[in-house]
Amino acid sequence: MLTVCSLLATAICMSSDYHGFARTDFKLDRFDAILVAPKTPAKGKPWIWRTEFFDHRPELDLALLNKGFHLAYVDIQNEYGSPGAIYQYDRFYRLLVNEHKLSPRVVLEGFSRGGLSAYNWAAANPDKVIAIYADAPVCDFRSWPRKSSAQDWTQLKAAYGFPSEQDALDYPFGPIGKLEVLAKARVPLIHVVGTADDVVPVSENTDLLEQAYRRLGGEIKVIRKPGVGHHPHSLEDPRRIVEFILKNQGNSRKSPPATLIPAPNPESRYLSAGWRSSWLQQHADAIEASRSNPRLVLIGDSITQGWGGPGRNVGAVAGDAYGRYLAPFRAVNMGMSGDRTQHALWRIDHGALDHSRPEAVAILIGVNNLNSDSPMAIVRGVEAVALKVRRKQPQAKVVLHALFPVGATPSDPRRALVKEVNEGLAAIAKRHKLLWLDLTTDFTLPDGSVNWDRMSGDALHLRQGGYEVWGKRISELLRQTELR
Repeated sequence: MLTVCSLLATAICMSSDYHGFARTDFKLDRFDAILVAPKTPAKGKPWIWRTEFFDHRPELDLALLNKGFHLAYVDIQNEYGSPGAIYQYDRFYRLLVNEHKLSPRVVLEGFSRGGLSAYNWAAANPDKVIAIYADAPVCDFRSWPRKSSAQDWTQLKAAYGFPSEQDALDYPFGPIGKLEVLAKARVPLIHVVGTADDVVPVSENTDLLEQAYRRLGGEIKVIRKPGVGHHPHSLEDPRRIVEFILKNQGNSRKSPPATLIPAPNPESRYLSAGWRSSWLQQHADAIEASRSNPRLVLIGDSITQGWGGPGRNVGAVAGDAYGRYLAPFRAVNMGMSGDRTQHALWRIDHGALDHSRPEAVAILIGVNNLNSDSPMAIVRGVEAVALKVRRKQPQAKVVLHALFPVGATPSDPRRALVKEVNEGLAAIAKRHKLLWLDLTTDFTLPDGSVNWDRMSGDALHLRQGGYEVWGKRISELLRQTELR
């Protein structure tokens, strides 16, 4: 069997003993990572992923190792489950699943502040989670660290990119605010808490999460330790936790792909995307702009956002291309940086298309799913967006875009993923009689490398020249369908 070290030829690895099991320490870029192997892996190579405080009260970890689970950890401290941390967790997950061949579904284990990381990663990847075990977990950062650790509160606000104290206090997408996604994926939850915890008070964290998850119909069990504070964590005998995980591990097996479960985007980019506001405010701005009687609505991510346009406070790249090509259609730009298919679905469910009656809706979404979802799941997500648009706006022509090229050269591994996605999208465009617009050759040279006059230095986004080409192509397509 291949070891982690053999898979990471450039990494520095160290092997050691962990309570009688084989432990491998390695690096994920600058982050320390650990993988502990069971003596005999269980069928499918299941695993448990601890998000903080490796080897502190490892009773459950050892019990699951004895049942054939692997144990994994990557040390991303002082990030508090922020969007930046979730990106690094995604990379760690892909390494262990794609290269080391661990199960694509994992048990997440969040101790204390690690609850933020466990829940936030699970909400972004609900189809990849067997269960969540949370021990004295932080479920609302307005409880901890805000009330009891000024240093951690300052670090958390910086990690999330909140421009002000009020933005942090108004943030609605902590663990409790994203439970609907987990309930739809039927992810079972188990918490162990001390009733006298005055560091992470149960009444401000687990109690609120439990009530909300039960209202959503989710499966949750809370083990309360009377008179116990924040410490000691866990249970000396973890059998009740093990039994809950094993009993309910099939609950989420039939979860739809994350690409199909409508979800808000927790990654409010505030200043970095030129927003000067939160994701929810951007959503509200786009809805308000749509009241202007547009003939064309654009749904997408940062690439679409780059058009700018009336009513949007965003970083625009298109220059006067918008005025030349889209203004004649009174186009409203609903592109939002960082969005995935599930975020577009959520926005449509929450009013994005409720205040206009456009003649056409153009869709370019899915590239941000490449880091976490399979090509087939992405295709299904884009299809769901297109069909939801059609149900909301049956009179509108739906223009479905192929994903634009990603990566500077044809050898970039993302190119193969994009090609597979686009083949699937072309098929659904034909099946559902959607207008199809593939600009791949407009943004690449004959040898397949990127046309740098049209694409930016990250080989993902567009320069102004790219928007010129895109504007010309989409306006020609619309005029051919008698939108003038």
